[in-house]
Amino acid sequence: MTETSNTNPHVTDNFAPLETMTLQAVRRFGDFAPGTLSGDASLMFIEFANMIVDEVRMHPYWDGTELDYYEHMSETRPVPDTIMIAGLLFHYSTQQASDKAESYGAQFIRMINQELWRRINGNTKIQMCVTDNGTNPRNYTGKSTDKNNGTVKY
Repeated sequence: MTETSNTNPHVTDNFAPLETMTLQAVRRFGDFAPGTLSGDASLMFIEFANMIVDEVRMHPYWDGTELDYYEHMSETRPVPDTIMIAGLLFHYSTQQASDKAESYGAQFIRMINQELWRRINGNTKIQMCVTDNGTNPRNYTGKSTDKNNGTVKY
């Protein structure tokens, strides 16, 4: 599935480089001028990005697409920019022991859930479903349940 970046269309047709998203995260955090980011801080953001890669890989809504670690700030990965920026903000604010970490953490969890749900199921409702067809015939007679979003098909 090809997806364009809504946050950096002026930079690339697909996903933005880690360097661009790091500068956006630092700018939003408001700690210092993004252009003054040192080489050591860049390495820290590569580590944060790889933590986000792990979180995306293990997320139940991830489609299983291969996802390699970042090795350089100029690289891109098929993770939506919005997830990566939210994750960078969360991990950076946690590292800084900032009061903003709680807010950024909630935003990151919301962003990863909504973006990955949208990628796998579109804009469908989340529905509870009986996964083993239950014991009542109304739960399984002539119906099938989509394992991704719980919708019932007749």
